[in-house]
Amino acid sequence: ITEHFEKKMPGFLFEDALLHGVETRTSSPLRLVRNQTTLQAGGVENLYPAGEGAGFAGGIVSAAVDGLVVAKAVKAKFLTVDGGDGDAFKSSKSIGFDY
Repeated sequence: ITEHFEKKMPGFLFEDALLHGVETRTSSPLRLVRNQTTLQAGGVENLYPAGEGAGFAGGIVSAAVDGLVVAKAVKAKFLTVDGGDGDAFKSSKSIGFDY
């Protein structure tokens, strides 16, 4: 499978690649499993399913909110130095999603 992606998207297997985002045009009829604490996909480290295509939203607004929640989880894992930038994501409360 990885070779297929490399042919379709050169650079997919690049050592320094940090983020790959996929946009879908429809809602998912199923929900991917993700860890309730880390928000990573079940059994797949560093994969963060989010939004409508992953089954965690039902429209553009809820997909955007879910994206912010997942971005906070990614930031918490990979950003080890506080840059003093004033965290825009202060609340860790669930906002309508059942993680």
